[in-house]
Amino acid sequence: MAKKLEIIPGAATEKVLNKEQKRFNRLVQQISNLRVDIQLAKELDMELRRIGTERIKPADDKVFEGFRTWVFTLHNHPTKTKLSKKLAEKFPDVMLKEISPLLYKADEDDVELRELYAFYEGSGRNYELILEEKELEEKKIAASMMEAFFGIEIDPDELDDPQKWKEKIDAKQAAFEEAQAQTQAQTQRKKNTMANAAAEKRRAAEESVNKTTKQIYLDLVRNFHPDKEPDEQKRAEKTEIMQQITAAFEADDHLRLLELQLNLLSSRDNVFATFNNAQLKYFNQTLQKQVQELEQEFYFTSPEGNGNPYGHLFSLNRTDMLRNIERQIQDHKNILKGIQHNLKMVQEPLMFKDYIRDFELDYGW
Repeated sequence: MAKKLEIIPGAATEKVLNKEQKRFNRLVQQISNLRVDIQLAKELDMELRRIGTERIKPADDKVFEGFRTWVFTLHNHPTKTKLSKKLAEKFPDVMLKEISPLLYKADEDDVELRELYAFYEGSGRNYELILEEKELEEKKIAASMMEAFFGIEIDPDELDDPQKWKEKIDAKQAAFEEAQAQTQAQTQRKKNTMANAAAEKRRAAEESVNKTTKQIYLDLVRNFHPDKEPDEQKRAEKTEIMQQITAAFEADDHLRLLELQLNLLSSRDNVFATFNNAQLKYFNQTLQKQVQELEQEFYFTSPEGNGNPYGHLFSLNRTDMLRNIERQIQDHKNILKGIQHNLKMVQEPLMFKDYIRDFELDYGW
């Protein structure tokens, strides 16, 4: 079992932890939780896709077919020609409102449904052009929201590629950090002697932490380099460990190196608990950046951010996710029952007229 990386009161520290020590423990725990969440999200994403294909999509397809039958029943209703002038003028709008949601889910070869929409739309344009214009408008709105939320300029067409979002968000973050660094550098030059001394102290802390990290790395390399290991099985094990050590060092992942030291070299003294406040403050800054990177990775790993069509049912709690799935399937069954009921009711001419008269045209598509 892996040892927990934590600063404990009384273990090479004061009896009460200071602010930076508490922050260290909090950030380490946050990183640990995010790593677990990312792995869990990957597993649940696969399960959600599988269940979606096996159960949700068939239920969704039945509802689609039910609504499709419904719109053609309205279209072919014999009472349609007997509607009053007012209801006859309203009827095309009712049909467009009923057909529109279906077209987003319809197969491309569903020519009948597309022609039906174009017939009631009445402009003479084919459905593909109508849909293209609507989708472009929706993408423009979404791109505007992305710009407002993330502060990035994104082409509407790029919304189809989540990776491009991530690249732009990463670039924005990098630019922000660079601008921050430049601002800090400019501010630093204006500081007085006391402030410069404090900055020098921070730089010394950074160098000290980097030096300590390198020492940890070299210590691990001395103990786990496979080249001098005569036993073939142990050499393979050390090779795998060395890959982890090298990856952490090259990624400048100080926390991972500390974890490897703690768990692979349990007899060694773990230096993190004895960092002075300046060292720990710098180290915490690197951990905070790691938290931000993991939060972003979690979003693009989870079904909500990676394009999973059933992402709205996702929950990190598997029981809740399965409950969401069952609820959706049951909702589909209820909707289908409602459609079947309406199909029977609307056969009556009076009920057909009442339906058109009471239909709400809010155009909230």
